[in-house]
Amino acid sequence: IIEKSSGFKGTSNLLNSDKDRYAIAPCEEKKFVVISLSEDILVKQIKLSNYERFSSSVKDFQVMGSQTLGKWFDLGTYSAKSGNGEQIFDL
Repeated sequence: IIEKSSGFKGTSNLLNSDKDRYAIAPCEEKKFVVISLSEDILVKQIKLSNYERFSSSVKDFQVMGSQTLGKWFDLGTYSAKSGNGEQIFDL
């Protein structure tokens, strides 16, 4: 994680498969996170997971990609269903 919105806590847990670890941010704040990978990848899907019973859920989100930080490409805007569990979005 190389950049995130100021109130976003636990962002390193976004890349962790442990369902008991999570990230949290104030509802009223715009949320973003920038993840840097050590090598180029081809992104085919994004999996969004929410297992916290009483938390708010992501509704609409945008995915952007870049081979060089600063030159971003829009990979799509998606709408998640409310509720718990996993959702998969094809890019």
